[in-house]
Amino acid sequence: LLEYKTRDRGGLVVKVPAPGTSQTCHRCGHRDAASRDGTRFSCADPGCGWTGHADTNAAINIRNAAGTVVSGRGDLGAARSAKRQPPRAA
Repeated sequence: LLEYKTRDRGGLVVKVPAPGTSQTCHRCGHRDAASRDGTRFSCADPGCGWTGHADTNAAINIRNAAGTVVSGRGDLGAARSAKRQPPRAA
């Protein structure tokens, strides 16, 4: 259903393997299970040291794994309206 609805609205669904995305730093690529502490992510690489929400880090990794941009509109959200669009008429 997700693929059907997305295709109907001109989008594309890309399947991305999620294992390890919350343990890998999106900035430097260093992977360490100890980097994730609950909802907090702190990169264990001393050269990077990025810290933030673990789910945000995982989401960025998933987006990057899917390719540059799934929608084909450039940067995610840059050209997109913040308003929810009404469904298309059938």
